[in-house]
Amino acid sequence: MKSPILLAILVVSLSACGYLKSHEKATQSEALQAGLVAVPKPHFDASYAAPNTSFGKYKKIILSDLDLSKTKIFKPSSTRSFDEPWELNDEDKKYYQKKYESSAQRYLFDDGAYSVATQPAADTLLLKAKIVDISPLASKDDSKGRPNLMDVYSEGFGRMTIAFELYDSVSNKLVVTTSDEHDLGTIWEKNNRVQNNFQIKLAFDFWMRSLKEELESLSKK
Repeated sequence: MKSPILLAILVVSLSACGYLKSHEKATQSEALQAGLVAVPKPHFDASYAAPNTSFGKYKKIILSDLDLSKTKIFKPSSTRSFDEPWELNDEDKKYYQKKYESSAQRYLFDDGAYSVATQPAADTLLLKAKIVDISPLASKDDSKGRPNLMDVYSEGFGRMTIAFELYDSVSNKLVVTTSDEHDLGTIWEKNNRVQNNFQIKLAFDFWMRSLKEELESLSKK
């Protein structure tokens, strides 16, 4: 007979293994429908790839625009009842797109790991990315969010989740799907547009570096 302590540890372990964040569940569901399998020791929270695929043959990537059309914004816990909703405006979207592209250029293309492509080919992947959600920790640093020009401090900007999809550009078959939630800073500092934008840049750098490493790992198998 197993002791109560051992049973308790077993239950806790199974619960921990079975817990998935909402973005991980969505990625898992998409992967199962497409016949993808989990990547061992992934560089993201969730990562799945098509089995029996020669990833080493891919030398080029078509980079699609960052999708911000369905990004969910979670209301900051520090928001007051009369604060304006935290929203992504056109200026924000342009900044996110710019940093997404510059991070892709730096980590995927500049060192020659991949070449930029604009047309489908047998050696080319199509990369799609979307920001799933943003969880800011404070009201937005603009005239609507902080009309009184007050200083706000928080432990970083908040959290942001991204999802990547990689397709064979010729067959349009999904070969990789990943998602990841990233902390936008972990130290207490002034919460303003400059600091927040810097954390956004760091997040895209982290994700693109991780994507490159994920593809490198898959190419070696």
